[in-house]
Amino acid sequence: MALRFFTFGFYFIGLAAIAIGSSIALIGIDRTGQFFVWILSHIYQSGSLTDLGHPNDDSELRFYSIFFIAYGALMVQAARKPVKYARHIPILLALFFAGGVVRVISYVQIGAPHDLFILLMAIELTLPIMLYICWRAAKLT
Repeated sequence: MALRFFTFGFYFIGLAAIAIGSSIALIGIDRTGQFFVWILSHIYQSGSLTDLGHPNDDSELRFYSIFFIAYGALMVQAARKPVKYARHIPILLALFFAGGVVRVISYVQIGAPHDLFILLMAIELTLPIMLYICWRAAKLT
């Protein structure tokens, strides 16, 4: 059971990172963000998402989206061959967790973001811990 959850989680993160990174690279951060807010609005009543269309932000995030795609590809590889990539799994999880930590820093220093980013922060802070526990329980090392 632990191995299944671990594998599913790694595929989920990896494929999501590839899809989101590709969307940001190809259509930009504003349209990508608006799409996910549209989905969120069907689940939870949230406000509109603003301030993502600035050319500087869009340019910077399109640049970083390539790294997000590469990260996603590594996650998929680790999901496919967890024994082969066992020594990289804690690093991949730590990077994902660190993304949540820097969102917390932004929240504290700048203020509360849109609900979408709070949801992402919650996922980034909890899912890596759960996947690490499953990875250890599956004894893939």
